[in-house]
Amino acid sequence: MFDQKEYSKQWYQDHKEEVKEKHKKYRLNHKEERTEYNKQWYLDHPGYNKQQYLDHKEEHKQYNIDHKEKIAEKRKQYYLDHKEETAAYDRQRRFDHPEYFKQHAKQYLQTPEGKATSQRGNTKRRAIMKDIINTLTSQEWMEILKKYNYRCAYCGCEFDLFNKPTRDHVIPISKGGNNTKENIVPACQSCNSKKHDKINYKEEFYG
Repeated sequence: MFDQKEYSKQWYQDHKEEVKEKHKKYRLNHKEERTEYNKQWYLDHPGYNKQQYLDHKEEHKQYNIDHKEKIAEKRKQYYLDHKEETAAYDRQRRFDHPEYFKQHAKQYLQTPEGKATSQRGNTKRRAIMKDIINTLTSQEWMEILKKYNYRCAYCGCEFDLFNKPTRDHVIPISKGGNNTKENIVPACQSCNSKKHDKINYKEEFYG
């Protein structure tokens, strides 16, 4: 079963230096604000010591347990209010760490929830495929690979035994694209996953 807590812990360990650098940069850029905030905080909490900190930590933990739904709703609202920023941040993370997210996706698909999600996606895709033009042949696919010199149409990486090509629909099937040679390009698994249902993926990520 996929363990979100363990995943988050491992992610932090793998990106520890990156996170530290980000926090350091934030502290430098907000030095005066933080100093003023800390000064005011200690004025509001005279006599604060380590034991109080530990007690406060336990109170905070209990608060999170007692207000779990309220916190979840607040996070959901934050996401809705900052949807574009969050999406851009997630896209950049996936772009910077493709192997990490590939491994994460692989682990997720082994869980009951992941298998159910995959099955729903496959069922939906099969239903859509019934209503499109589906004429691509294996010979045409080989010709497409040859045309692109057996490289990804987006990032240009070369295909091999460990980096196999996938068939990517330039205009996604979900947006009216057909399964024909004119609408197919070879893509590595990483680019295919990141592209998802975008149309101008190459311009967006590679200029």
